[in-house]
Amino acid sequence: MSWVRTGLQLVLLGALVTGCQWLVTRTAIPVPAGLLALLVLIALLLTRVVPERAVDRGGDLLLKFLPVIFLPPSVGVFRELHLVQGHGLTLALVLVTSLVVGQVVAGVVAQALVDREKR
Repeated sequence: MSWVRTGLQLVLLGALVTGCQWLVTRTAIPVPAGLLALLVLIALLLTRVVPERAVDRGGDLLLKFLPVIFLPPSVGVFRELHLVQGHGLTLALVLVTSLVVGQVVAGVVAQALVDREKR
């Protein structure tokens, strides 16, 4: 029956992203729906409105397929390589900066969760 739980968690996460997509479309918020959904999920988990066990298996399954999720954009860049040629240094700088920012934010959130669990 664990596959049922995982399936329901995937439906819950999908509903969250769909709701955020609807909100972004309706309000023209200049934030990607996926990022908004991530922030909402983090807020719900930190405030314990949604317990971790409500999304743990679905999240783990999505993380297993994360490389596949990024494959289509990578193929698109290679198909349109002529559009990005000559911007290599700028793209590298943007990628490294976004990587560092992402890692710092993930570390701060993870540390906050660990500190909260210790209390």
